[in-house]
Amino acid sequence: MPTYNYKSRELIAKIVYYGPGRCGKTTNLQQVHAKMRPETKSELLSVATESDRTIYFDLLPLNLGTILGMKFMVRLFTVPGQIYYAETRKLVLKGADGIVFVADSQDHLLDENRQSLRDLKENLRANSIDYTSIPLVMQWNKRDLPQLVTEAELNATLNDRGVRAISAIAGNGQGVLETLRHITLEVFNHIKSGGKIANQPHAAAAGLSPDHIESRRDSELSRHQISSGNWSASTPKAQLPHQRNGGHMTTHSAAAPKEPPGPMRISADMIFDEFKNLAVMQSQIAERVTQLESAVDRLTDENNELRELLARR
Repeated sequence: MPTYNYKSRELIAKIVYYGPGRCGKTTNLQQVHAKMRPETKSELLSVATESDRTIYFDLLPLNLGTILGMKFMVRLFTVPGQIYYAETRKLVLKGADGIVFVADSQDHLLDENRQSLRDLKENLRANSIDYTSIPLVMQWNKRDLPQLVTEAELNATLNDRGVRAISAIAGNGQGVLETLRHITLEVFNHIKSGGKIANQPHAAAAGLSPDHIESRRDSELSRHQISSGNWSASTPKAQLPHQRNGGHMTTHSAAAPKEPPGPMRISADMIFDEFKNLAVMQSQIAERVTQLESAVDRLTDENNELRELLARR
């Protein structure tokens, strides 16, 4: 579940790169960190284990958009892939909003990829996260090496949800930003569509239904992509031109303009119902604020627990 920072007006989602040991998870994040502009990222933090690493950093893509007036921020993590770090992987997956599964394309490592995917499903289930619905992108990494499993076989063996699969050579950056772009937009749209945010009291208080949230950013989201270490925009050919008109976006159309609707008649019952709705919203908001304060305390404890666990490795 994403976290909310109301003071800085940020919505923070957690994306975890998962896969077997030495499959290229850390290389993905190192490439992303190197390519992104300084103002969009924080320091890259890494905790070394005997044969693998756990690494994470914060990334704030520019111009991606907002949800309920809040900037959208992603926090990227990897997990140690070795079998004996199962508890660490489970802990890192806690609260994940999206997953990138990085598979090693070498044919002799296909069984390790299968085992890692089973491990992912078990750890998601242990954290009460539904594998079938969480945003997921598959990455077939190391496509430059000899003796590879074909992408078709990787899809048939590992991609049981039929999600987006991206060919990559993380060592030279190929496919890295494309992978990040797709998982970030999947997470953004998943939250924006109402699965995790539109049913919250503060969404109702803002007068936003899932349909409202979906429509407000559709055209902007379809034009954004990660390019040259930043988020840039490009306009699809099929898109109709827009123009500003009295502070609103209008779309040119060949259809004849409709007659303006007549004045709405507001009854006393409508006003009374609206006041009742506002009173309910106020109560829900107060309850939600209390829940969020408790969640902040819990997340602080979990963060300290994670740091202590990683420090012992």
